Amino acid sequence: MILLRLLSWPYVRKHPLRTSLTVAAIVLGVAVFVAAHAANQSVLYGFQESVNQIAGKAQLQVSSGETGFDEGVLEKVQSLPEVAAAAPVIEVVVNTGSQGQGSLLILGVDMTGDRSLRDYDVHGSDDAIDDPLIFLAQPDSLMITQTFAARNGLAIDSRLSMSTMEGPRQFTVRGIMSPSGLANAFGGNLAVMDIYAAQKVFGRGRKFDRIDLAVKEGVTVDHCRESLERLLGDGFQVEAPSSRSQYFESISRAFAVSINFFSVFALFIGMFIIYDSFATAVAQRRSEIGILRALGATQRQISAYFLGEGALAGLIGSALGVAFGAALARAMRGYITGVLGEAFGLSVVAEKLNTDPKLMATAVALGIATSLVAVWIPARSAAGIDPALALQKGRHQAVPRGEGRVRLIAGVALAVLSGACLLIGGKPVLFYAAYFLLVVASLLLTPALVGALMRVLRPVMARARPIEGLMAADSLTLAARRTSATVVALMFAIALAIGFGGVSLASYQSIIGWLRASFNPDLFVSSSETLASRSFWFPASMNADLKSIPGIAEAQPIRIVRVVFRHTPVLLAATDMESLGTWASAPRIAGDPATMFHRTAQGNGVIVSDNLALQQGLKLGEVVDLPAPAGPLHLPILGIVTDYSSQQGAIFMDRFVFERGWHDSAV
Repeated sequence: MILLRLLSWPYVRKHPLRTSLTVAAIVLGVAVFVAAHAANQSVLYGFQESVNQIAGKAQLQVSSGETGFDEGVLEKVQSLPEVAAAAPVIEVVVNTGSQGQGSLLILGVDMTGDRSLRDYDVHGSDDAIDDPLIFLAQPDSLMITQTFAARNGLAIDSRLSMSTMEGPRQFTVRGIMSPSGLANAFGGNLAVMDIYAAQKVFGRGRKFDRIDLAVKEGVTVDHCRESLERLLGDGFQVEAPSSRSQYFESISRAFAVSINFFSVFALFIGMFIIYDSFATAVAQRRSEIGILRALGATQRQISAYFLGEGALAGLIGSALGVAFGAALARAMRGYITGVLGEAFGLSVVAEKLNTDPKLMATAVALGIATSLVAVWIPARSAAGIDPALALQKGRHQAVPRGEGRVRLIAGVALAVLSGACLLIGGKPVLFYAAYFLLVVASLLLTPALVGALMRVLRPVMARARPIEGLMAADSLTLAARRTSATVVALMFAIALAIGFGGVSLASYQSIIGWLRASFNPDLFVSSSETLASRSFWFPASMNADLKSIPGIAEAQPIRIVRVVFRHTPVLLAATDMESLGTWASAPRIAGDPATMFHRTAQGNGVIVSDNLALQQGLKLGEVVDLPAPAGPLHLPILGIVTDYSSQQGAIFMDRFVFERGWHDSAV
């Protein structure tokens, strides 16, 4: 502490900008790390909380992907001896048009039997809530949360407009739920209505989205699940409510991976900035170190002093990074929520920021560790200063000839090995290995490359600026290690910008090309501006109505739902495959373009996306088993095409095959 006060503090006051740069290098990396994790965990926590609050006392949920299922399934479930209570549910996200309030989650429930699973702490008027039959007799009845009512100035008997399959429609508020339990779900933007009214206004026909159920006392949840799976057969999923967050978690994990890479890379670059700063500090305080050594300070004490200074800088930078990261997480939380809603149709409200102490401690430890790693070489160099040579500046920064030769040979060998990994290719692990080897090779080769470059530039610099040019060239050559750190930091920063810029541009061009080839109609008729939300279902008869409009050459109905394939929720697109083959031209990876759409239209197989084939190891001609409510479908893969509809993958089949397997003619 004495050395820090006597030597470090005066140096900091004399070089505030250099010190700020050192601390900022840690702040940036730690802030991005904290923001990425805190934002993702907050959004995930918000989704899980909403799922649990909506589920209430339900221990299991029966669903069939996003297709829904016939009302008769409810009677089967209720007849099972292991089931204590079972209630149907419809979930729809609608736009109310309320300024600044976003979407409203509508929960359609059977008011006569749902109270055994969910607690409705409601106050209403005219006994409309106490007597469910009165509520049922008025199909425009709506229960809203006290939070939503306060935000929008609503009260009992207020009218609320919502988008429905029948266009904008007025609903009457006949109950307001107290802000607890269920009413806290979806950030309070939740309303409850009768399930049979929901079927009508949201185009569900005679279908339910899922069944929530409680297990009879004395029966285990696993035993009840097995009994339900045997009873219902393929095409149905019987899972705990918490399992609904698995798909969302896989989506949010993609954001975490990419942002984590940026944070680690920022810390990596920051490590070189810190190294350069401390190497400069050692050079400038060389005489002071020599005096301390002459007065009896040991090498261990000098090394500990600089490591302590680095740890202190890392601690300050990490603390500031955590604070800045928490603020950044609030902005990122809204961004991630918006992307998930726009791109994937996921309804998430994350009001609380997850400030996990373990996350914060990990971030601080990561920042301090980065600083210590960066300071280790300058600290070792400072400890090795000979008091008698303390006034000879510069030479200690040069790389010894023997060491330089070893670094050169090792760097070239690693660069060759990196190139070999890239040439072999085929697996992600080889790419990452090649990247890591190239980074290490760059570190080893930079001093030699800088020296070679300076030998070429020295005459040029001497002619341009005889005094300043020679001094600069000699300084860079003699201080090879410090120069290399600066060069490497800049090199990796620019490489990161070019690399990610190239990847982003290539991805953008690929997606635009796919959109132009695959999504090429003149007009869309959809229930959502983003095409991602599928809360509303159109009747199949709508296709004929559209075709009857003068000037329309072709109308192509499509049903897009998520189904579970090999324990993964994938996108299932059912359409007129003959027409799709005529009008669309998605980039083909495998399959005969002349026959694969025609054979798929005949029900002889399916076409899958390239990312699904890659993730599941699927090959052309392989028979896939699709669990459908009407029984499993065994269909060969007739083609593999490029498709970006879902990161989990997509399966394309003809509408008549889908209607037969899922008893679903909706569009």
